[in-house]
Amino acid sequence: MSMKQILKNHSIFEDNIESLIKYGLEIVNDKLPHKVEKKTKEEKRMLLEALLLRACALWENFIEKEVVYLINSDTENFKNNLGLPINTKLNVKLIRAILYADRYHDYHDIEHNKGYFKKIISDKYNPFQNIPTDQILKINFTYKMRNYLSHYSDFSKRKLLQAYKNCYRYRNFIEPGIFLLKQKGKTFEDLIHNFNLVSGHMKAKLRGQ
Repeated sequence: MSMKQILKNHSIFEDNIESLIKYGLEIVNDKLPHKVEKKTKEEKRMLLEALLLRACALWENFIEKEVVYLINSDTENFKNNLGLPINTKLNVKLIRAILYADRYHDYHDIEHNKGYFKKIISDKYNPFQNIPTDQILKINFTYKMRNYLSHYSDFSKRKLLQAYKNCYRYRNFIEPGIFLLKQKGKTFEDLIHNFNLVSGHMKAKLRGQ
């Protein structure tokens, strides 16, 4: 049952991401239904920013569920980490309650959480260890953009500017909407589709068990 749940989680997530991409590109390229007014460039930028925020929220929800299902596939590491008796009977509902009942876990940064995942997830069912570095870096860049859009703080702006310099060799700061609209939305598509590339990589690792 666990693998079925895991694959369903991936399928739902990937479908939602593809829907966001499709809608975003329809906005950018004026392909919306004929009764819908064409958007100005400013409106397009704002909508792409909103879709990026939604994609990040979907990613976080996907990872939260994934961790629960992966633990449920083999609970030994989880029991050892929490000091639970070896004969403790765990299920998805109980694992979720233990993980999320009293605090919020921020799992979106895979590289940062690899050590923790290794402690609570069996190696056999841990798809996080070998995700390609370029995919992780692209998620991190997306979250620099997400953090700026969420706070508009000077700190988040400096972090995003540094990410622009490191990833795209930009010298000057540009607003996320302007960046996402570049190449008729290809930069938006590339960033958001990366979430599905990571999901696919994880799924291939799990299917290989």
